[in-house]
Amino acid sequence: MNFNPGNTRLGSAMLLTALLGLTACSNSDDDPIITLPEPTATSEVRVIHASPDAPAVNIRLNDNEVVTALDYGASTGFATITAGPTDIAVEGIIPGGNADVITVPAFDFVADTRNTILAINDVATIAPLVVEESATTPAATDVAIAVVHAAPTAPPVDIFVTDPGVDITGMMPLTTLAFTESADAGALTAGPVQIRAAAGGNVVYDSGTIDLTPFSGSRLFISAIASTTAAEQAASPIKLLVATDTDAVTLRDTNTGSGAKVVHASPDAGSAAGGPVEVFATSAALGADPVELIPAFGYTDAFPTAATYAEVPSADYVFDVAPDTNMIGDSVFTSGSVTLETAAEYTVIAAGRVTGTPVFDLQVTQDFNRPITTEARVKVIHAAPAAGTVAVFVTPAGDFTPEQIVAGDAGAGLLPEFTYPTITDYVSVAPGDYDIRVVAGGVVAINVEGFGLGGGLVANVIARGPAEPSGDPTDFGLIVTTN
Repeated sequence: MNFNPGNTRLGSAMLLTALLGLTACSNSDDDPIITLPEPTATSEVRVIHASPDAPAVNIRLNDNEVVTALDYGASTGFATITAGPTDIAVEGIIPGGNADVITVPAFDFVADTRNTILAINDVATIAPLVVEESATTPAATDVAIAVVHAAPTAPPVDIFVTDPGVDITGMMPLTTLAFTESADAGALTAGPVQIRAAAGGNVVYDSGTIDLTPFSGSRLFISAIASTTAAEQAASPIKLLVATDTDAVTLRDTNTGSGAKVVHASPDAGSAAGGPVEVFATSAALGADPVELIPAFGYTDAFPTAATYAEVPSADYVFDVAPDTNMIGDSVFTSGSVTLETAAEYTVIAAGRVTGTPVFDLQVTQDFNRPITTEARVKVIHAAPAAGTVAVFVTPAGDFTPEQIVAGDAGAGLLPEFTYPTITDYVSVAPGDYDIRVVAGGVVAINVEGFGLGGGLVANVIARGPAEPSGDPTDFGLIVTTN
C-alpha cells in the first residue's frame, strides 16, 4: 500500500502563478534576469509493519493519513515526501475506535536519503526503528542487500547467504545480528542462493533454494520477523520479509508445513457407524498408503485438541471416514481433494447426516491465527441442521437476558438469518466476557453466558445439534476451537 503524501510538487495552476509572478531585474535595460523558485527538497521513506501482535495500522504524516490498514509483514514501498521535520503517527486499528501506538514529533527527513521505518516489538513496547538501505549501487547482474533483525523473541543469529547446498559448518557468517541490529551486506551476484540463520551453532531458519535473478540490479531490504502461528513456529521462530522498492514477499523456512484440526459435528455418524468413526488421510506427501489420521472419533470431539493443530506436510489430501475397524475398505465417505497450503492452518468439520439430509460432507475453513493483543476474533459456523435458520447474538456479558434477546431488545443480532452450512468471516471484538445466544423458532436454543474472549484469541464457534436419532432433542450447544 503506497503513501499519498499530499502536494510534493507544484501543480499546473501553481506553476502558472509562479511564472506570472517572476521578478525581472536587469544589469541593463535590455538584459532581464529571471529568478525561478527553489526546487523542493525531497526524501524517500518506506514503512514495514514488524510488530507480531499488533493490529493493522494507519500512518499519518503531519496529520495527513497516508497509509491505511498496513498489516503485519507488509511494506508500503518507497514514497517521496518533502524533506525536513515531519510528525509521524502510527495508529492501531482496534475494535471500538483506533489509538495511536507510535508518535514521533518532528522527525527530520534529510534531503536525498532513502530510509526504512520498521514498527517493531510487541504492542506493549512498540517502537520505530529507522534503518538505511544498502549504500551499494548494484551492477546489472548483482543485488545489493541490507539485513535487519526485527524478531523480538528470536535469539541473536548468524546469517549465511551461499550457493544452494553449501555446507556452512565452520564457515564465517555474512553477518551476526541481535534484535534491532542491521548490516549492509553489499552486492551479491544475482542467482540461486540459500539463506540460513544459525543460533548457537544450530540452523534455526533455512530458505531452501531461492532465485534472486529476477531482482538483478535492485536493492533488497531483508527483515527477519517473528513467526506468529503454530504452523510457522514448528519450522522456525523467524521468517524473512524481502522488500523491494515497491513491494515485499515473505520467505518461510523450507520445512514449513500446514496445520489441520478436525471437528466431529455430524449428529448421526456415530449411530450409523455403530460407535466412534476413524479418519484416514491419503496424500503423496504421506507415502503410497493411506494413513490413519484419527483412530477413534466421537461426536463433538476435536482432533488433536480444540486448541491445537496437527502439523502435516503442505499437499493435496483425500480423507476417508469409516467405522472404527482399522480398515479403509470400510469407508462410508471419501472426500474430494483438499489442498492444505504452506503455513496455512485449517479446521475441517465433519457435518451433515450420513443417513439423511443435508448429506454428510467435510466443511473446510482456513483459520487466520496470528494473535492480536488488542482484539479477539470470532468466526461462527452453522453445523446444526436440526436448528434450521437461526439468529446469533454476541453481546457483552450481562447486557441482555435470554428473554430480552427473544423480545428484540438487542436488535436483529450479529447474524439474523444464519443457515446451515454457513461459515462467516471473522468478527473482531474488544477483549472481554460475552454472552452467546442462538435463537431458533422464537426460543434461545443455545445460551452461553460469560464466555471469555481474551486479547489475542482467535476462535471458531461451531453451533451443533443433538445426537441423532436418540439424543435429547433440546440438546443444542457450541463446539469452540481456538488458536
